[in-house]
Amino acid sequence: MPSIEEHTVAVRELVDDINEKIRAGLLVKRQKLVGFAASEASTNLFALLLHKKDLISTGFNVNHKFFASMKRARENFPKPFENKEKILELLVNQELFRDKLCYGKAKNNSLVNDAVKNFFELKQMIETLLCEEI
Repeated sequence: MPSIEEHTVAVRELVDDINEKIRAGLLVKRQKLVGFAASEASTNLFALLLHKKDLISTGFNVNHKFFASMKRARENFPKPFENKEKILELLVNQELFRDKLCYGKAKNNSLVNDAVKNFFELKQMIETLLCEEI
């Protein structure tokens, strides 16, 4: 199971990848990769938050499928924490973006931008709660 350090490295690499695609103007052209990267980075960010707040054991693996719905997210993460509902909402949204971007026909620029915006909102919220930039 990934350590806090491994989650941090994964998030940084995935954020760098997303930012490279933004700078190169490739968000729409590489939308499947962006969808996977944003989803994976989101689950790693959430795992970091849960580990640092001692809300999960070191062997617990946060899976993107836990966010298929708000009901499922709440069932998988019953313990209270600050901004829980908003964070779970952003994670559920990210999973929906993943499904839309990664499967089926190419989507429009708006959807890809919304997925990236959702991810960065989640990232900012978690960084604020952890009082650190990741």
